[in-house]
Amino acid sequence: MPYRSLVTKELSELFGVLSHPLRVRIVEELHAEEKDVTSLAEILQISPSGVSQHLSILRACRLIVERKQGRNVFYHLRHPELASRALDGLKFAGPQPEDVEQFRSAVKKARAAWSDDTPNRLSLNKE
Repeated sequence: MPYRSLVTKELSELFGVLSHPLRVRIVEELHAEEKDVTSLAEILQISPSGVSQHLSILRACRLIVERKQGRNVFYHLRHPELASRALDGLKFAGPQPEDVEQFRSAVKKARAAWSDDTPNRLSLNKE
């Protein structure tokens, strides 16, 4: 397979994995510290089984790594810079003109929440 085809195939698979909003949220939540399924379920406000399904997809694409400690499993990003790269994508995304102010507010809140490395970060579900 020519190198360009190989590279574009790999990139399209990566973009496909990151095409789900909850998986992007998981990447952003794992950028500062590792978390377990229960913590992610509380933050994302979805079931632990839903979180596990998304983690399985991220793990299959080698984006996250798990660490077992006794009966607990903690997840972290294989390459933490992925979170900042994902935020860089905001340069290329944008709302319709009538939604600009709401989008700007959401971006501001997301940047504040995701750039704060403290354990008690803002939840984006609280608006």
